[in-house]
Amino acid sequence: MSINSITGNTLLTSGSFPPVRAASTGSALNPAAGGLLVVDGIQLVAGDRVLCKDEVSAINNGIYAASTGPWVRTSDAAGNQQFFSGLAVTVALGAINAGLTFICTCTDDPVVVGTSLITFSAQSIVATAMLSATSITSFAIGIGSKTFTIQSGKAFQIGQWVLIQETSNSANQMLGQIIAYSGTSLTVNMIAVGGSGTHADWTIVLTNSPAAAGTQPPIGTGNVTGPGSSTVGHIAAFADATGKVLADGGAPIGAVNTITPSMFAAAAISLGATMLNGTVAPLVASNALTLAIKTLAGNDPSANDPVFFMFRSATPSSGSYSVVEVTAPLSITVPAGSTLGFQNATPGRIWLLAVNNGGAVSLAVINCLAFNANSASIFPLAGQGIANITAFGSGANSAQVLFGASSLSNVPYAVLGFVTWEVGGTLGTAGTWNLTPTRVELYRPGVPLPGAELQRSLSAFGTNTTNATSTPTNSVVTLPITPSSSVNLVEVYAQGLLSNSIDTDGGLIRLVRGSTPIGMGNCQMIAAAANGGVSIPISWLDVPQSLSAVTYTVQVWASVGGTAGYPNGNGIIGLKELMA
Repeated sequence: MSINSITGNTLLTSGSFPPVRAASTGSALNPAAGGLLVVDGIQLVAGDRVLCKDEVSAINNGIYAASTGPWVRTSDAAGNQQFFSGLAVTVALGAINAGLTFICTCTDDPVVVGTSLITFSAQSIVATAMLSATSITSFAIGIGSKTFTIQSGKAFQIGQWVLIQETSNSANQMLGQIIAYSGTSLTVNMIAVGGSGTHADWTIVLTNSPAAAGTQPPIGTGNVTGPGSSTVGHIAAFADATGKVLADGGAPIGAVNTITPSMFAAAAISLGATMLNGTVAPLVASNALTLAIKTLAGNDPSANDPVFFMFRSATPSSGSYSVVEVTAPLSITVPAGSTLGFQNATPGRIWLLAVNNGGAVSLAVINCLAFNANSASIFPLAGQGIANITAFGSGANSAQVLFGASSLSNVPYAVLGFVTWEVGGTLGTAGTWNLTPTRVELYRPGVPLPGAELQRSLSAFGTNTTNATSTPTNSVVTLPITPSSSVNLVEVYAQGLLSNSIDTDGGLIRLVRGSTPIGMGNCQMIAAAANGGVSIPISWLDVPQSLSAVTYTVQVWASVGGTAGYPNGNGIIGLKELMA
């Protein structure tokens, strides 16, 4: 038989088909009509070899030479002895068929051109058919050796793994290894099963082959075997190195082999955490604020997804702690009208606490910052751990009070975090909770508690000047600070040395935030202090209510008008931001 190029030129002789330039893609090409067609995106030229495999009558399938008139079979594919089952032909070009090999699947022996149905299938389809079989042998689902009657001539080999499924219900299946195959007899040793019952319609495929595409191995009793009974509290162990057989591993020894929620909590509390697998979700509705505990998955705590809280002992003299598991929804609602000491259109922060009332966890809230025009203070949450809880009642309008759904005495608490309304997102009317917090922060190591110092600045100054009036005209030094939260306080401290040349003159020192005076100190010189000096200290807790840089100024001046005074502005100024 000649080997031709794709244009039909003879290259050499061989016992197999040479390649074709193009092949049909599912539609009949009608070689009797002929013509230089476009086949699979390829424009044919005279003499091109073309595989016709999709003709209306398979009698007309075969390899043809293209021409302007009717096509004729190529000389190497025109005789009866030139076709046989399994003969392969490769396609050179085409959008779909390029590089594919098609197998002649006609079973006539010999093939009679013009009479036999000459069929072709893609090599992958033929291979898949060789790696799969069917059987109507009746068997019950189970492990062990089973022999099936299948078709002969399959490509199964001893040692290969096959998946055997009921054709009508793939949930009934067995997985095993071939231990014998001869003629139509296939013997498989089953090691894993799924489903149940006795069946007689099986599909058998070789695993890890194209025939197994889309099938899944069984998950059932055959995958893992173990003892016939188990003992409560014992641990299962692998019986051998296969990982398929289990044995009774016995009871755990102490806490060495047992991991409990308390052990996780112990690790958490050693790092300063107070809540495990929990977060805080705020909700505003009907001018009330609700703070709910959710799991990290975003759900209410449940038996399958609990939240753990860590508390110190309720006994002050005891250093022990306890872990309480919460498996039900947990929240607290600040009623509409309860201000918690907030002021209108002013930044504010609410701290959220968990309370342990004899093993029953509830929540409490507190505004730790109390301030007005003349005073400011911060309620400390650190280092306490035991407190009284006041019920919301008809109104909760005080700062620095722990409020909860009911009154409790001397109960341990754990700080869970805070919610804040910053500048630009404050509540217009105190007690009207109609805006969600601008920030939610869970307590964890590194999160400061109320009263903690967050940052500090320090500057020294020295300015000599003369001021003959009591007007504060001399700004000795300025120092800026940018608060990390508009709720926090700034502690301002300054100390200056003032001296006058006139015995009876006095001096003053004043603190100014921007252009707003916030504190003042003064002294009166005496004869012994003439041309000497007096050190004047002054400090102030300020609430700048800003997220931008704030500048503080120290001013010194003579306090007696009309007398030549010489304030000497030597000293220091320091700023601290305190968590509120």
